[in-house]
Amino acid sequence: MRVIYADPGLRDNLGHHANTCRAIKAELVRRGIDVVLLSFIGISAELKQELGALPLFRAYTYWQSDGDPIAGWLNCFDSSTQATAEDLGRLSGVTADDIVYLNSAQPAQFMAVVRWLNAMPEAQRPQVVLEFGTDPGVDVREIDGQNKLVLRDYRADPRAMFYRFAASKLHETLLPRVHLATFDATASAIYTQLLGKPVGVLPLPQFAHARVASRVGRRPVTVSVLGHQRPDKGYHLMPEISRLLLALEPDVRLLLHNGAPGEMTRVQEELRAHAAVESRVQLNEQTADPALWAELMAASDLILCPYEPARFVASYSAVAAEALASGIPLIVPGGTAMARLLAEFGSPGAAFAQYTPTSIVEATRAALADFDTVAERAVAAAAQWGATMGAAQMVTALLGRCGRG
Repeated sequence: MRVIYADPGLRDNLGHHANTCRAIKAELVRRGIDVVLLSFIGISAELKQELGALPLFRAYTYWQSDGDPIAGWLNCFDSSTQATAEDLGRLSGVTADDIVYLNSAQPAQFMAVVRWLNAMPEAQRPQVVLEFGTDPGVDVREIDGQNKLVLRDYRADPRAMFYRFAASKLHETLLPRVHLATFDATASAIYTQLLGKPVGVLPLPQFAHARVASRVGRRPVTVSVLGHQRPDKGYHLMPEISRLLLALEPDVRLLLHNGAPGEMTRVQEELRAHAAVESRVQLNEQTADPALWAELMAASDLILCPYEPARFVASYSAVAAEALASGIPLIVPGGTAMARLLAEFGSPGAAFAQYTPTSIVEATRAALADFDTVAERAVAAAAQWGATMGAAQMVTALLGRCGRG
């Protein structure tokens, strides 16, 4: 048996892809399982060498449009599907004994896998686990006491249509070989409703990379924003949040990490100006390799995720998962996968009610007001995490879904 770890989004240390790959591959290797690791063709030389990756995929996971103002989304879906199906078709020696795990699939990767398997002799088809890492392009509203899917304007986000189209090609003969999954039960229920196919739940693979250290008694408290900052992660709110929080909380410092400072230049320039006159603000603009990421996590006492709630109703956050695994308190948006996870693990933090700087600061101050209690809960959450989540639990579930448990 081999596990073929396929990720067209694996290209550098920005975002969750490299760390997720490291965690899952290490656990598979620890179990003596042969791993073939397939990445985007543009993977950095350093990461390729570190992971032993084979650059295969010509279409990057998050390419959404070719720029055409009328048919850009459709063009990109079509070309990415075609390229990815062709790339998978170039794999040699694939058998029914293999397991293919595709990380953070978008519609084109879903469609490509379906097309690849449909073109393959039935006796040769491997087991495939397809994990959906982001929301499916729908909003969720409570209507008559039930959660209903509300479609977005297809001119802005047609992913729901593409997902549904790909699922329609997943015929009954393929269902025993294809396992759809997310890392959140509510997200899986939403995908199940959209796709009309069962979508399971896998344990989150993130785990503590160092001994869990209690934040109880730490003063001043370092509030951190970490990772690949984007508009949907609320980074444009951080200048106002920083000013409000520091004005109201004299015993707080801010650590603002942005691994892609060139993507939100106006916001980053505003934060640089703020840091230049405020000694309690520290900026870090480096893409985090494992060593730097460990330093950033160790320096953080309270991790702030000022994310857009609608975007994360059905989408997990690797940063939030690592915080819980590491015993670090959290601030997250209410009504999201992160808020559900926070509650499940004993509420070591707080959830903000509204997507505004004022509401986010209020939730942060609530956690700070009882910080030592929150920090104690975070240590307990880390112990609970170690028993139920992490790469070992995820790999066990992955193998079990494929009948290899």
